[in-house]
Amino acid sequence: MGTTTWQRSVPLRRHQGLDAQRPLMVLRNRHARGTTYAGDVHYELELGIVLSGAMKRESGGTVQVARRGQVWLCGMWEPHRYRVTQGPCEVLVLVVRPQCLAGLRFEQEPEHRWLLPFTVPAAQRPQVQGRAREEVVAWAKRMARLVDGPRTRVQRLEEQVLLLELLLLLRREWRMPSALEQAVERDPDHGVRIDQAIQLVFERRGDITAIAAARAVGLSRNRFNRLFVDLMGDSFAHFAAGYRLGGAAADLARGEEPLKAIARSWGFTDASHLVRRFRLSYGCTPAQYRLRMRGLPSVAE
Repeated sequence: MGTTTWQRSVPLRRHQGLDAQRPLMVLRNRHARGTTYAGDVHYELELGIVLSGAMKRESGGTVQVARRGQVWLCGMWEPHRYRVTQGPCEVLVLVVRPQCLAGLRFEQEPEHRWLLPFTVPAAQRPQVQGRAREEVVAWAKRMARLVDGPRTRVQRLEEQVLLLELLLLLRREWRMPSALEQAVERDPDHGVRIDQAIQLVFERRGDITAIAAARAVGLSRNRFNRLFVDLMGDSFAHFAAGYRLGGAAADLARGEEPLKAIARSWGFTDASHLVRRFRLSYGCTPAQYRLRMRGLPSVAE
């Protein structure tokens, strides 16, 4: 989580409800006029396209004024906020389950990392300029027509294929950050190794140390840590801890499972350990969070 005042005051949203059967959600948002700031933070990735009007967005320490044909990307648990600066404003927003990109491979290009545009520092993520902006608008209209149609399993598969098409378009226009290019030169397979480590976090619910992850992908701890930071902009330990905390938060929002059981399920020492970490990241206790997610008034603890 960030450290600025607005980041810590971002409202906590309900879990998006994405899973292996529904890894992608597409939203069409329309604003008739300018707005005040609205903020959000969630585990899932986010990709948005402005179709008309303009909005100012802040995330990852960057500020962006996005207009027609321009995009924004948000990583996992990345606080972000926006306000519409020119209406009417229409945007198409994709909310993406990270697992559906982290483990995706094509045999002819096994080193291609679909997760990469979301994991590099915010200032270095893909942007769209010139004629490519109209290509992005045309793509967004195709996606909008698709989601306006009947909700079928085939349609959901088409949505995922279209997402990959857009990510390829963004990669075509994108110059990879120099630190990442150097990492690729040092180890051409480093992206695959880091994705394997991320997959381990998903499979083991984040309860895996950097030493164990490095050993699993065949690297020394120091080299693994350096490559992970180069690619993800964060340490493996912090990434894994954030995933565990987010998983616990999702369980709190969805069910009645006791806090002790949730803590154990997500690799925390005990319930008090989870409470301490929760207070630091969310500014409230797990019990208060659970009430908030259900629209109930919280009580002081």
